[in-house]
Amino acid sequence: MFPARLGSHLLVKMDRFKKNIEKLKSHCPGNKILLMVKADAYGHGLSEIVEFSFDQLEIKEFGVATLGEALTLRKNFPDKTFEVYVFSDLQFQHKELRKQYLENRLIPVLSHKDDLVEVLSDKSFSQMPLCLKFNTGMNRLGIHHEDTGEVIELLKSRGRNHVFHLMTHMANASMPMESNNRNIWQRERFSGIKEAFKKAGIEVEGTSLGNSGTVEQSYSLDETHIRPGLMAYGPTSLAPQHRDKGWWHGEIISELKTKVLNTFEVKKGDPLGYSSVPAPDSGVIAILALGYGDGISTHYSGAHLFHKGVKGKIVGRVCMDMTYVLFPKGTKIERGEPFVVWNEEVDKFMELAKETNTLPYELVIQLTARVPRIYQLV
Repeated sequence: MFPARLGSHLLVKMDRFKKNIEKLKSHCPGNKILLMVKADAYGHGLSEIVEFSFDQLEIKEFGVATLGEALTLRKNFPDKTFEVYVFSDLQFQHKELRKQYLENRLIPVLSHKDDLVEVLSDKSFSQMPLCLKFNTGMNRLGIHHEDTGEVIELLKSRGRNHVFHLMTHMANASMPMESNNRNIWQRERFSGIKEAFKKAGIEVEGTSLGNSGTVEQSYSLDETHIRPGLMAYGPTSLAPQHRDKGWWHGEIISELKTKVLNTFEVKKGDPLGYSSVPAPDSGVIAILALGYGDGISTHYSGAHLFHKGVKGKIVGRVCMDMTYVLFPKGTKIERGEPFVVWNEEVDKFMELAKETNTLPYELVIQLTARVPRIYQLV
């Protein structure tokens, strides 16, 4: 499918991504999707995922973390009429950067009263959609829920009787939504905030609290929007002991492929690479063309990979450009062979995340620009 000279690459299968989104839409037919595409669309390619989602999947709202990410989208797609929400690094302290929201039709997620005051005090922002995020217990970003009354009075004093989007963020969505006390408190607080706006006569057009774990448990579907992140790209975000609470079984949309640079037999105790780390057992070593320069960190040591159904173990020190994998004696593996680090097999992908003491989406996000992203549409 791809020339052998391509070497290491991340193959992003858009048909799997499409299936994931279609599954989301089927389960949440009454909700608009605000798709989270921060961190280069969780490592899969910001512009490519957004373009495909807008053109092929009819998604019209996207969430990024930084103003820089948002400006990249507007620069790459000046004629596409999707909305872009900036969730965290707004750069609102700088007047010149604030203007970028107006000039590029971006929506800042206002999480601090000072930023809200800046918007309400500047006449040029009078027509900008107001998106307010409240802290109901995440204790990261958000206007404190106890300041709801003050915010309402501030809006009314400036003649603003309409909020485009009201949101919060669940801190423990990987835990049971129906029984975890913090999840219960956050939902109750958000309901109270919505009710306060309603009583004050302030129209709220859109609402959301549903990040992936919340949606996986079918909570927050009474809001206008859901905000899928990790789940859109395949993996569950529920804690292992609570995965029976969720309905989601997505497809991993990427395959990390590399090649074998060298193979040789070793005996237990033979030195391997830097620091002459002794081989933990006798067997066959395969040197892969991936290292920490590609995002395969030193934490991968000890993790297991599979080749043609045979289980191998990463041994020695992961170096900048190469990784040692030890296979049992007699394993047939040749120099130049293609090697798949992960593919659509969800269980193995999740196990690799566990063994490397990382989160599933970190596996992809950590891949550096040296690993090209290749997109397969069918």
